[in-house]
Amino acid sequence: MKDSLDPRTKILTLTLFAWGIALTQDFKGVIAFLPYVLFLFFVFKESPLNVFKKLLPANIFLVFIVITMIFTYNAVTFTDRLKYGLFLFLKSNEILALTILLLSSSSLFSIFHALHHLKVPKKLVLLLFFTYRYIHTLKEEYETILKAAKCRGLRPKTSLLTYKTYAYIVGNLLVKSYKRADRIYKAMLSRGFKGNFPVYVHFRFSKEDFIFGVISILFFLGAVVWRFLE
Repeated sequence: MKDSLDPRTKILTLTLFAWGIALTQDFKGVIAFLPYVLFLFFVFKESPLNVFKKLLPANIFLVFIVITMIFTYNAVTFTDRLKYGLFLFLKSNEILALTILLLSSSSLFSIFHALHHLKVPKKLVLLLFFTYRYIHTLKEEYETILKAAKCRGLRPKTSLLTYKTYAYIVGNLLVKSYKRADRIYKAMLSRGFKGNFPVYVHFRFSKEDFIFGVISILFFLGAVVWRFLE
């Protein structure tokens, strides 16, 4: 089902639930949205193990955030600080899991296309598109420069020479990036680029999108109502 859903439906659904989870102030609110995450696992037939593997890099970073919160959060007891750190960890994982479940089946280009149709500012969409398009090019350029430095005798270690060399590499990469961006921009202008890309294929909402949207809204309203029940 997830492959046949309109990317706009996925983005709007993710925005709604991410907003709701982000504004949650206690564990009851986090738990209220958990059934929808489980619902997506069931409907999309997604393997929990695959999602966990995708969450692992983010969770490694989140663990350090939680540890920092435990020792810096202004709470009365250590238990309160621990609860707050766990609360942030669960909130973040819910939002990340929803992002993976809803958007992983759509290509980045279709997501950018959907953002364009959802009237997201054109400059922001273009910025996201070009960032994705050329970030791999920058990585290849960095690896080329680093390989050249190693061929000239660079042996990375904790020393002033190594720090200076890496500073030169980063500076060289910035200069090359600027020059390449200027060449690409001029090449695009010579081909008639006027600030946007023509779109020839448009999305269409289907019956599945309508059903999925209604069910998602019902889940959201149910979570909000349950959240405020004593």
